[in-house]
Amino acid sequence: MLFNSVEFLFFFIIVTTLYFALPHKYRWVLLLIASCTFYMSFVPIYILILFVTIVIDYFAGIWIENSQGKQRKWYLIGSIVSTCLVLFFLNTSIFLTQT
Repeated sequence: MLFNSVEFLFFFIIVTTLYFALPHKYRWVLLLIASCTFYMSFVPIYILILFVTIVIDYFAGIWIENSQGKQRKWYLIGSIVSTCLVLFFLNTSIFLTQT
């Protein structure tokens, strides 16, 4: 499903309508499911990569919230670096397998 397809237009309208129809505390669940569905529309197995980055950033967010001062900055940097490393290794492995 590409951003300029009719499928995406319907997907966007449905997700946006549901988002504003749901109570505020359940909207994050809808956005998580919609994001995973959109991501899986390209190559379904890539959901595992998305799951890894979601888990990394989820726990980093909890640690950032519960920390103070410079420790917060280091958790943020660790989250960004680890997520970028996952994406780097994904892109590198795809490049290496195609050559």
